Amino acid sequence: MTFRGWNFAPKKPCKRCFSYFCVVMRQKSVIPALLLFCVTATYAQYNDHRDRKLDSLENVVAGWTPERLAGEPFDTKAAVCLAYSELMSGYERINPDRSMYAARRTFWLGNELKSLYQPYLASKFIGQLYYNKEIYDSTIYYYHVSLGYLERMAAGEAGPDNPDGYPQEKIDDAASSLYGNIGNLYYEIDSIDQAMAYYARAGEIFDRYDWKVSNAILWHNMGEIWADENEYDKAVECYEKAIGYGKAAGDSLWVASPKLSLGALYMKKGRTVKAMRYLKEADEYYSVHQDQEFDDRIATLDVMGQALRLQKRQRSMLAASMGIIAVVLMVQLLMRRRMNRLNKENTGADEAICEALTEIGQKEEVSRSRYGQKIELTERESEVLPLIAAGMTSKEIAQRLCLTEQTIKWRRQRLMAKFDARNTAEMLTKARELGYFPNLKHSDS
Repeated sequence: MTFRGWNFAPKKPCKRCFSYFCVVMRQKSVIPALLLFCVTATYAQYNDHRDRKLDSLENVVAGWTPERLAGEPFDTKAAVCLAYSELMSGYERINPDRSMYAARRTFWLGNELKSLYQPYLASKFIGQLYYNKEIYDSTIYYYHVSLGYLERMAAGEAGPDNPDGYPQEKIDDAASSLYGNIGNLYYEIDSIDQAMAYYARAGEIFDRYDWKVSNAILWHNMGEIWADENEYDKAVECYEKAIGYGKAAGDSLWVASPKLSLGALYMKKGRTVKAMRYLKEADEYYSVHQDQEFDDRIATLDVMGQALRLQKRQRSMLAASMGIIAVVLMVQLLMRRRMNRLNKENTGADEAICEALTEIGQKEEVSRSRYGQKIELTERESEVLPLIAAGMTSKEIAQRLCLTEQTIKWRRQRLMAKFDARNTAEMLTKARELGYFPNLKHSDS
Protein backbone atom coordinates (compact mmCIF):
# COMPACT_ATOMS: atom_id res chain seq x y z
CA MET A 1 0.00 0.00 0.00
CA THR A 2 1.25 3.50 -0.72
CA PHE A 3 0.80 6.80 1.00
CA ARG A 4 2.16 10.10 -0.33
CA GLY A 5 4.61 8.28 -2.53
CA TRP A 6 6.11 5.84 -0.05
CA ASN A 7 5.76 2.11 -0.46
CA PHE A 8 6.95 0.07 2.49
CA ALA A 9 4.59 -2.87 2.16
CA PRO A 10 6.06 -6.08 3.66
CA LYS A 11 6.33 -9.12 1.43
CA LYS A 12 3.85 -11.25 3.38
CA PRO A 13 0.53 -11.22 1.60
CA CYS A 14 -1.93 -10.59 4.41
CA LYS A 15 -0.29 -7.50 5.87
CA ARG A 16 -0.94 -4.01 4.85
CA CYS A 17 1.96 -1.63 5.10
CA PHE A 18 3.07 -0.53 8.52
CA SER A 19 5.72 1.95 7.59
CA TYR A 20 3.52 4.17 5.53
CA PHE A 21 1.80 5.28 8.73
CA CYS A 22 5.17 6.57 9.85
CA VAL A 23 5.04 8.87 6.84
CA VAL A 24 1.96 10.66 8.18
CA MET A 25 2.72 10.84 11.85
CA ARG A 26 2.24 14.56 11.89
CA GLN A 27 -0.20 15.36 9.15
CA LYS A 28 -0.68 18.93 10.36
CA SER A 29 3.01 19.78 9.98
CA VAL A 30 4.72 20.29 6.64
CA ILE A 31 8.17 21.87 6.86
CA PRO A 32 8.75 24.27 4.00
CA ALA A 33 11.67 23.72 1.69
CA LEU A 34 14.83 25.73 2.27
CA LEU A 35 17.06 27.13 -0.42
CA LEU A 36 20.22 25.13 0.22
CA PHE A 37 21.05 22.03 2.19
CA CYS A 38 18.51 22.75 4.92
CA VAL A 39 15.74 22.62 2.35
CA THR A 40 15.25 18.89 2.74
CA ALA A 41 11.56 18.25 3.38
CA THR A 42 10.92 16.25 6.49
CA TYR A 43 11.01 12.51 6.06
CA ALA A 44 7.42 12.35 7.24
CA GLN A 45 6.21 14.63 4.48
CA TYR A 46 8.15 13.43 1.43
CA ASN A 47 6.56 14.32 -1.90
CA ASP A 48 6.53 11.87 -4.77
CA HIS A 49 8.74 12.97 -7.68
CA ARG A 50 7.37 10.49 -10.20
CA ASP A 51 5.14 13.20 -11.66
CA ARG A 52 8.03 15.66 -11.91
CA LYS A 53 10.97 15.93 -14.30
CA LEU A 54 13.82 14.00 -12.76
CA ASP A 55 16.00 15.32 -15.56
CA SER A 56 16.21 18.70 -13.85
CA LEU A 57 17.56 17.03 -10.69
CA GLU A 58 19.98 15.01 -12.79
CA ASN A 59 21.29 18.25 -14.27
CA VAL A 60 22.00 19.52 -10.77
CA VAL A 61 24.19 16.53 -9.88
CA ALA A 62 25.75 16.03 -13.32
CA GLY A 63 29.54 16.18 -13.33
CA TRP A 64 29.92 16.52 -9.57
CA THR A 65 32.45 13.81 -8.78
CA PRO A 66 33.78 13.46 -5.23
CA GLU A 67 37.09 14.95 -6.35
CA ARG A 68 35.45 17.98 -7.92
CA LEU A 69 33.15 18.56 -4.93
CA ALA A 70 36.02 18.30 -2.44
CA GLY A 71 37.11 21.89 -2.99
CA GLU A 72 33.63 23.41 -3.37
CA PRO A 73 31.97 25.61 -0.71
CA PHE A 74 29.34 24.31 1.75
CA ASP A 75 26.38 25.73 -0.18
CA THR A 76 27.31 23.88 -3.38
CA LYS A 77 27.75 20.58 -1.55
CA ALA A 78 24.45 21.12 0.24
CA ALA A 79 22.61 21.75 -3.04
CA VAL A 80 24.04 18.59 -4.63
CA CYS A 81 23.21 16.59 -1.48
CA LEU A 82 19.63 17.83 -1.60
CA ALA A 83 19.31 16.86 -5.26
CA TYR A 84 20.61 13.36 -4.57
CA SER A 85 18.22 13.07 -1.62
CA GLU A 86 15.27 13.83 -3.89
CA LEU A 87 16.56 11.58 -6.63
CA MET A 88 16.85 8.58 -4.30
CA SER A 89 13.14 8.94 -3.48
CA GLY A 90 12.04 9.80 -6.99
CA TYR A 91 13.73 6.74 -8.51
CA GLU A 92 12.63 4.29 -5.80
CA ARG A 93 10.01 2.56 -7.91
CA ILE A 94 11.02 3.29 -11.46
CA ASN A 95 14.76 2.63 -11.18
CA PRO A 96 15.89 0.98 -7.90
CA ASP A 97 19.54 0.83 -8.98
CA ARG A 98 19.66 4.57 -9.67
CA SER A 99 17.81 5.12 -6.39
CA MET A 100 20.47 3.12 -4.53
CA TYR A 101 23.26 5.16 -6.17
CA ALA A 102 21.57 8.43 -5.20
CA ALA A 103 21.04 7.21 -1.62
CA ARG A 104 24.71 6.29 -1.24
CA ARG A 105 25.76 9.69 -2.60
CA THR A 106 23.36 11.37 -0.15
CA PHE A 107 24.86 9.37 2.70
CA TRP A 108 28.44 10.29 1.71
CA LEU A 109 27.71 13.99 1.20
CA GLY A 110 25.72 14.19 4.44
CA ASN A 111 28.70 12.91 6.35
CA GLU A 112 31.00 15.31 4.45
CA LEU A 113 28.77 18.16 5.61
CA LYS A 114 28.79 16.79 9.18
CA SER A 115 25.01 16.51 9.10
CA LEU A 116 23.15 13.91 11.17
CA TYR A 117 19.76 14.01 9.57
CA GLN A 118 20.75 13.40 5.94
CA PRO A 119 22.85 10.30 6.78
CA TYR A 120 19.99 9.05 8.97
CA LEU A 121 17.54 9.46 6.10
CA ALA A 122 19.87 7.95 3.49
CA SER A 123 20.90 4.91 5.58
CA LYS A 124 17.27 4.17 6.37
CA PHE A 125 16.43 4.45 2.68
CA ILE A 126 19.29 2.14 1.69
CA GLY A 127 18.04 -0.37 4.25
CA GLN A 128 14.57 -0.15 2.72
CA LEU A 129 15.94 -0.78 -0.77
CA TYR A 130 17.73 -3.90 0.49
CA TYR A 131 14.49 -4.90 2.22
CA ASN A 132 12.67 -4.64 -1.12
CA LYS A 133 15.28 -6.98 -2.59
CA GLU A 134 14.90 -9.36 0.39
CA ILE A 135 18.56 -8.93 1.36
CA TYR A 136 17.79 -8.83 5.04
CA ASP A 137 21.33 -8.88 6.47
CA SER A 138 22.16 -5.64 4.70
CA THR A 139 18.73 -4.26 5.62
CA ILE A 140 19.24 -4.67 9.34
CA TYR A 141 22.79 -3.32 9.11
CA TYR A 142 21.67 -0.03 7.54
CA TYR A 143 18.67 0.27 9.85
CA HIS A 144 21.01 0.08 12.82
CA VAL A 145 23.32 2.64 11.20
CA SER A 146 20.27 4.88 10.91
CA LEU A 147 19.45 4.27 14.58
CA GLY A 148 22.95 5.39 15.47
CA TYR A 149 22.38 8.79 13.91
CA LEU A 150 19.09 9.14 15.75
CA GLU A 151 20.82 8.38 19.06
CA ARG A 152 23.37 11.10 18.34
CA MET A 153 20.59 13.58 17.60
CA ALA A 154 18.78 12.54 20.80
CA ALA A 155 21.99 13.08 22.76
CA GLY A 156 21.95 16.74 21.70
CA GLU A 157 24.53 16.68 18.93
CA ALA A 158 23.92 19.50 16.45
CA GLY A 159 24.30 19.65 12.68
CA PRO A 160 24.58 22.39 10.06
CA ASP A 161 20.85 22.23 9.42
CA ASN A 162 20.11 22.49 13.18
CA PRO A 163 22.97 24.36 14.90
CA ASP A 164 21.09 24.39 18.22
CA GLY A 165 20.34 20.68 18.10
CA TYR A 166 17.40 18.77 16.65
CA PRO A 167 13.92 19.25 18.18
CA GLN A 168 12.80 16.28 20.25
CA GLU A 169 9.53 15.98 18.37
CA LYS A 170 11.40 15.72 15.06
CA ILE A 171 13.70 13.06 16.52
CA ASP A 172 10.73 11.09 17.87
CA ASP A 173 8.95 11.42 14.54
CA ALA A 174 11.98 10.00 12.75
CA ALA A 175 12.43 7.27 15.35
CA SER A 176 8.84 6.04 15.08
CA SER A 177 9.22 5.79 11.30
CA LEU A 178 12.39 3.73 11.67
CA TYR A 179 10.87 1.54 14.39
CA GLY A 180 8.06 0.71 11.98
CA ASN A 181 10.52 -0.32 9.29
CA ILE A 182 12.52 -2.46 11.72
CA GLY A 183 9.31 -4.07 12.95
CA ASN A 184 8.41 -5.00 9.37
CA LEU A 185 11.86 -6.50 8.89
CA TYR A 186 11.63 -8.72 11.97
CA TYR A 187 8.16 -9.81 10.94
CA GLU A 188 9.48 -10.87 7.53
CA ILE A 189 12.17 -13.02 9.16
CA ASP A 190 9.57 -14.56 11.52
CA SER A 191 10.73 -12.82 14.70
CA ILE A 192 7.23 -11.82 15.77
CA ASP A 193 8.17 -10.88 19.34
CA GLN A 194 10.90 -8.53 18.15
CA ALA A 195 8.59 -7.04 15.54
CA MET A 196 5.95 -6.35 18.17
CA ALA A 197 8.55 -4.82 20.48
CA TYR A 198 9.52 -2.25 17.82
CA TYR A 199 5.87 -1.58 16.96
CA ALA A 200 5.24 -0.95 20.66
CA ARG A 201 8.09 1.59 20.75
CA ALA A 202 6.47 3.41 17.84
CA GLY A 203 3.12 3.29 19.64
CA GLU A 204 4.65 4.88 22.75
CA ILE A 205 5.74 7.85 20.65
CA PHE A 206 2.28 8.14 19.08
CA ASP A 207 0.67 8.16 22.53
CA ARG A 208 3.15 10.75 23.76
CA TYR A 209 2.13 13.20 21.04
CA ASP A 210 -1.47 12.03 20.77
CA TRP A 211 -1.10 11.09 17.09
CA LYS A 212 -4.37 9.22 16.84
CA VAL A 213 -4.32 8.50 13.10
CA SER A 214 -0.84 7.02 13.36
CA ASN A 215 -2.00 4.84 16.26
CA ALA A 216 -5.04 3.71 14.24
CA ILE A 217 -2.77 2.62 11.38
CA LEU A 218 -0.34 0.96 13.80
CA TRP A 219 -3.00 -1.13 15.55
CA HIS A 220 -4.62 -2.04 12.24
CA ASN A 221 -1.31 -3.27 10.92
CA MET A 222 -0.69 -5.35 14.06
CA GLY A 223 -4.17 -6.81 13.67
CA GLU A 224 -3.21 -7.91 10.15
CA ILE A 225 -0.10 -9.57 11.53
CA TRP A 226 -1.97 -11.50 14.23
CA ALA A 227 -4.63 -12.53 11.70
CA ASP A 228 -1.88 -13.87 9.45
CA GLU A 229 -0.54 -15.81 12.43
CA ASN A 230 -4.06 -17.23 13.13
CA GLU A 231 -4.08 -15.46 16.51
CA TYR A 232 -7.67 -14.35 16.03
CA ASP A 233 -8.38 -13.03 19.54
CA LYS A 234 -5.30 -10.79 19.41
CA ALA A 235 -6.22 -9.67 15.90
CA VAL A 236 -9.74 -8.69 16.96
CA GLU A 237 -8.35 -6.74 19.92
CA CYS A 238 -5.97 -4.82 17.63
CA TYR A 239 -8.67 -4.06 15.06
CA GLU A 240 -11.01 -2.77 17.77
CA LYS A 241 -8.28 -0.46 19.09
CA ALA A 242 -7.66 0.78 15.55
CA ILE A 243 -11.37 1.60 15.20
CA GLY A 244 -11.27 3.44 18.54
CA TYR A 245 -8.30 5.58 17.49
CA GLY A 246 -9.86 6.23 14.09
CA LYS A 247 -13.11 7.43 15.68
CA ALA A 248 -11.21 9.60 18.17
CA ALA A 249 -9.27 11.18 15.28
CA GLY A 250 -12.44 11.68 13.25
CA ASP A 251 -10.83 9.82 10.34
CA SER A 252 -13.47 7.64 8.71
CA LEU A 253 -10.91 5.86 6.54
CA TRP A 254 -9.20 4.38 9.58
CA VAL A 255 -12.54 3.31 10.95
CA ALA A 256 -13.57 1.63 7.71
CA SER A 257 -10.25 -0.16 7.05
CA PRO A 258 -10.15 -2.17 10.31
CA LYS A 259 -13.85 -2.93 9.90
CA LEU A 260 -13.09 -4.42 6.49
CA SER A 261 -10.36 -6.51 8.11
CA LEU A 262 -12.68 -7.58 10.93
CA GLY A 263 -15.30 -8.62 8.40
CA ALA A 264 -12.74 -10.70 6.50
CA LEU A 265 -11.54 -12.25 9.77
CA TYR A 266 -15.03 -13.25 10.94
CA MET A 267 -15.82 -14.59 7.47
CA LYS A 268 -12.70 -16.76 7.71
CA LYS A 269 -13.97 -18.07 11.06
CA GLY A 270 -17.37 -18.89 9.50
CA ARG A 271 -19.25 -16.23 11.50
CA THR A 272 -20.97 -14.76 8.48
CA VAL A 273 -23.64 -12.71 10.29
CA LYS A 274 -21.04 -10.75 12.27
CA ALA A 275 -18.80 -10.53 9.20
CA MET A 276 -21.58 -8.98 7.12
CA ARG A 277 -22.27 -6.38 9.80
CA TYR A 278 -18.68 -5.09 9.71
CA LEU A 279 -18.45 -5.35 5.93
CA LYS A 280 -21.61 -3.31 5.42
CA GLU A 281 -20.31 -0.64 7.81
CA ALA A 282 -17.02 -0.52 5.89
CA ASP A 283 -18.82 -0.32 2.54
CA GLU A 284 -20.81 2.68 3.76
CA TYR A 285 -17.52 4.59 3.69
CA TYR A 286 -15.94 3.05 0.59
CA SER A 287 -19.07 3.47 -1.51
CA VAL A 288 -19.03 7.22 -0.84
CA HIS A 289 -15.24 7.49 -1.41
CA GLN A 290 -14.86 4.89 -4.15
CA ASP A 291 -12.95 7.32 -6.37
CA GLN A 292 -10.20 7.56 -3.72
CA GLU A 293 -10.55 4.09 -2.23
CA PHE A 294 -11.47 2.06 -5.30
CA ASP A 295 -9.30 -0.95 -4.43
CA ASP A 296 -10.69 -1.20 -0.91
CA ARG A 297 -14.25 -0.93 -2.25
CA ILE A 298 -13.55 -3.84 -4.59
CA ALA A 299 -11.97 -5.80 -1.73
CA THR A 300 -15.00 -5.12 0.49
CA LEU A 301 -17.47 -6.25 -2.16
CA ASP A 302 -15.37 -9.34 -2.85
CA VAL A 303 -15.34 -10.37 0.81
CA MET A 304 -19.06 -9.61 1.09
CA GLY A 305 -19.68 -11.90 -1.88
CA GLN A 306 -17.67 -14.66 -0.24
CA ALA A 307 -19.56 -14.15 3.03
CA LEU A 308 -22.93 -14.34 1.26
CA ARG A 309 -21.95 -17.55 -0.53
CA LEU A 310 -20.73 -19.05 2.73
CA GLN A 311 -23.91 -17.93 4.47
CA LYS A 312 -25.98 -19.63 1.77
CA ARG A 313 -24.02 -22.86 2.21
CA GLN A 314 -24.42 -22.65 5.97
CA ARG A 315 -28.17 -22.19 5.66
CA SER A 316 -28.42 -25.13 3.27
CA MET A 317 -26.41 -27.28 5.65
CA LEU A 318 -28.59 -26.10 8.55
CA ALA A 319 -31.77 -26.98 6.66
CA ALA A 320 -30.37 -30.40 5.78
CA SER A 321 -29.31 -30.95 9.38
CA MET A 322 -32.76 -29.97 10.65
CA GLY A 323 -34.33 -32.40 8.18
CA ILE A 324 -32.07 -35.21 9.38
CA ILE A 325 -32.82 -34.36 13.01
CA ALA A 326 -36.57 -34.39 12.26
CA VAL A 327 -36.30 -37.83 10.64
CA VAL A 328 -34.26 -39.15 13.57
CA LEU A 329 -36.78 -37.79 16.07
CA MET A 330 -39.64 -39.34 14.09
CA VAL A 331 -37.89 -42.71 14.04
CA GLN A 332 -37.22 -42.43 17.77
CA LEU A 333 -40.87 -41.62 18.42
CA LEU A 334 -42.04 -44.61 16.39
CA MET A 335 -39.52 -46.85 18.09
CA ARG A 336 -40.64 -45.62 21.49
CA ARG A 337 -44.26 -46.33 20.68
CA ARG A 338 -43.31 -49.77 19.43
CA MET A 339 -41.31 -50.45 22.57
CA ASN A 340 -44.21 -49.32 24.78
CA ARG A 341 -46.53 -51.63 22.92
CA LEU A 342 -44.13 -54.53 23.27
CA ASN A 343 -43.73 -53.76 26.97
CA LYS A 344 -47.48 -53.82 27.39
CA GLU A 345 -47.74 -57.14 25.60
CA ASN A 346 -44.85 -58.57 27.61
CA THR A 347 -46.40 -57.36 30.84
CA GLY A 348 -49.73 -58.89 29.94
CA ALA A 349 -48.08 -62.16 28.86
CA ASP A 350 -46.04 -62.35 32.08
CA GLU A 351 -49.14 -61.82 34.19
CA ALA A 352 -51.06 -64.40 32.18
CA ILE A 353 -48.29 -66.99 32.61
CA CYS A 354 -48.07 -66.35 36.36
CA GLU A 355 -51.81 -66.60 36.73
CA ALA A 356 -51.95 -69.77 34.66
CA LEU A 357 -49.31 -71.37 36.87
CA THR A 358 -51.19 -70.26 39.96
CA GLU A 359 -54.43 -71.68 38.71
CA ILE A 360 -52.88 -75.06 38.09
CA GLY A 361 -52.75 -75.44 41.85
CA GLN A 362 -56.20 -73.97 42.33
CA LYS A 363 -58.22 -76.50 40.39
CA GLU A 364 -59.98 -77.74 43.47
CA GLU A 365 -60.96 -74.21 44.49
CA VAL A 366 -62.27 -73.53 41.02
CA SER A 367 -64.21 -76.76 41.20
CA ARG A 368 -65.67 -75.78 44.56
CA SER A 369 -66.58 -72.36 43.21
CA ARG A 370 -69.08 -73.98 40.96
CA TYR A 371 -70.96 -75.13 44.05
CA GLY A 372 -71.40 -71.57 45.43
CA GLN A 373 -68.07 -70.99 47.07
CA LYS A 374 -66.35 -67.63 46.30
CA ILE A 375 -63.93 -67.65 43.37
CA GLU A 376 -60.35 -66.39 43.91
CA LEU A 377 -59.45 -63.68 41.42
CA THR A 378 -56.02 -62.22 40.66
CA GLU A 379 -55.31 -58.53 41.19
CA ARG A 380 -55.55 -57.77 37.49
CA GLU A 381 -58.76 -59.79 37.13
CA SER A 382 -60.21 -57.82 40.03
CA GLU A 383 -59.47 -54.65 38.04
CA VAL A 384 -60.86 -55.94 34.76
CA LEU A 385 -64.11 -57.49 36.05
CA PRO A 386 -65.76 -54.23 37.30
CA LEU A 387 -64.84 -52.52 34.05
CA ILE A 388 -66.52 -55.28 32.09
CA ALA A 389 -69.54 -54.94 34.33
CA ALA A 390 -69.54 -51.16 33.65
CA GLY A 391 -70.09 -51.94 29.97
CA MET A 392 -66.62 -50.95 28.69
CA THR A 393 -65.29 -52.66 25.60
CA SER A 394 -62.01 -54.56 25.56
CA LYS A 395 -60.34 -51.65 23.71
CA GLU A 396 -61.53 -49.12 26.28
CA ILE A 397 -60.36 -51.31 29.15
CA ALA A 398 -56.95 -51.74 27.47
CA GLN A 399 -56.55 -47.96 27.20
CA ARG A 400 -57.63 -47.52 30.84
CA LEU A 401 -55.13 -50.07 32.18
CA CYS A 402 -52.36 -49.37 29.64
CA LEU A 403 -52.51 -52.92 28.29
CA THR A 404 -53.07 -54.31 24.85
CA GLU A 405 -56.55 -55.16 23.61
CA GLN A 406 -55.47 -58.75 23.00
CA THR A 407 -54.49 -59.10 26.68
CA ILE A 408 -57.90 -57.83 27.83
CA LYS A 409 -59.69 -60.27 25.52
CA TRP A 410 -57.58 -63.07 26.94
CA ARG A 411 -58.51 -62.02 30.51
CA ARG A 412 -62.15 -61.86 29.60
CA GLN A 413 -61.92 -65.48 28.45
CA ARG A 414 -60.15 -66.46 31.68
CA LEU A 415 -62.86 -64.81 33.79
CA MET A 416 -65.63 -66.62 31.93
CA ALA A 417 -63.73 -69.88 32.47
CA LYS A 418 -63.42 -69.22 36.23
CA PHE A 419 -67.12 -68.46 36.57
CA ASP A 420 -67.98 -71.40 34.31
CA ALA A 421 -69.97 -69.00 32.07
CA ARG A 422 -70.73 -69.35 28.40
CA ASN A 423 -70.88 -65.57 27.76
CA THR A 424 -70.23 -62.23 29.44
CA ALA A 425 -73.79 -61.76 30.66
CA GLU A 426 -73.79 -65.17 32.47
CA MET A 427 -70.34 -64.38 33.97
CA LEU A 428 -71.56 -61.04 35.37
CA THR A 429 -74.73 -62.64 36.79
CA LYS A 430 -72.70 -65.23 38.70
CA ALA A 431 -70.27 -62.54 39.85
CA ARG A 432 -73.15 -60.54 41.38
CA GLU A 433 -74.56 -63.59 43.06
CA LEU A 434 -71.18 -64.22 44.68
CA GLY A 435 -71.03 -60.56 45.85
CA TYR A 436 -68.18 -59.20 43.76
CA PHE A 437 -69.97 -55.89 43.03
CA PRO A 438 -73.30 -55.83 44.93
CA ASN A 439 -73.83 -52.08 44.38
CA LEU A 440 -73.58 -52.33 40.58
CA LYS A 441 -76.93 -52.15 38.85
CA HIS A 442 -77.89 -55.00 36.62
CA SER A 443 -77.45 -53.40 33.19
CA ASP A 444 -75.26 -55.80 31.27
CA SER A 445 -77.73 -58.42 30.13
